[in-house]
Amino acid sequence: MIISFDSRTFLNSRVRKIYKNKLSKSSLKNKFTLLSKSASGPKKFISDLILTLEEKNLCKTTFNFLKSDIHLLNAGFYSPIWEYFQPKKKNRVIIRLDGVGLDSENIDFNKIKNRFHDLLNKGSYVIFQSEFSKNCFSNIYHSIPKCKIIYNGAMNCELLSTNNKLIENIKKHFKDGFFTVSGRFCNRKRIYEITKEFDKYELGNLVVLSDVPDSMRFNNKRIIYLGMVNPEIARSIISVSKALIHFDRYDWCPNIVIGALFDKVPVICSNYGGTPEIVGKNGLIIDEFPKDLPHDLEGINFVKRSSFPCELFRESITNSNLYSKIDKDKSTYDIYNSALKYVKTAYDLFK
Repeated sequence: MIISFDSRTFLNSRVRKIYKNKLSKSSLKNKFTLLSKSASGPKKFISDLILTLEEKNLCKTTFNFLKSDIHLLNAGFYSPIWEYFQPKKKNRVIIRLDGVGLDSENIDFNKIKNRFHDLLNKGSYVIFQSEFSKNCFSNIYHSIPKCKIIYNGAMNCELLSTNNKLIENIKKHFKDGFFTVSGRFCNRKRIYEITKEFDKYELGNLVVLSDVPDSMRFNNKRIIYLGMVNPEIARSIISVSKALIHFDRYDWCPNIVIGALFDKVPVICSNYGGTPEIVGKNGLIIDEFPKDLPHDLEGINFVKRSSFPCELFRESITNSNLYSKIDKDKSTYDIYNSALKYVKTAYDLFK
């Protein structure tokens, strides 16, 4: 079985493969850091998926879709040729939906609807990242091909918590432990609101891994701003924290959450989107939204307009005792399990 992927993502996986080689780490570390900062979450996951497929000998991989048995077309990034042509038979193409077509701050649904339906028609099978994602796309676009839900997974990585000066300095500075919040600085992720609560109230210490503008940073000894750092460094910092706060208004299947849970770090999240179904009992789910809020544009627009639940957020964090509790075995979040499901899906389609 040969599975092909987007050429840019395939190249990214080659760089990651070289970086993982211990003999090359020192010489490529800075280059990889710069490359990683610009890589999207979906692209990073697909790159890790390619490496896992190869390392575990689950199948062969390539960027050449003309020579592959199955092509995985990720909706968020693909060659322009797929927009204008059907370069591979429809029954040999799997489409992975990562939120494109819905995931935007100022989305004009009418403008993208036809384009999205054209993309769906390029393949005969769809992979969703979560039940929430499947529900949203099915309720909004209706005519979805046969589909399956496959959660993202995390790779084993060499965590830097024991020999990294930055992490050791954070642990010395915050001797009583600390929370982490990570992600792009945008309205949906509500990072400013979270830091504001930590600034105004004694909720503990906080490390912020986000590109927060200087004008929106608080001068508080209990808050450290590190900016957008290399994903491996970010994961290492999160791995030694009390909990990861991922209070996104809604999300599909965030890699940062998968990585934290794989490393047995509890996650604090809202109760809408794909994140709470992934977290389950492995953290704290704050019930800020109605439990019957629909998984569609109406629901998404509702949470976009909602105010930050300041008092509920503070009370939940202050009263919770879940920070050291992880119920599931980390294999639940292992990318190897994801890779097995991707390969099985490809074989079933190829029959």
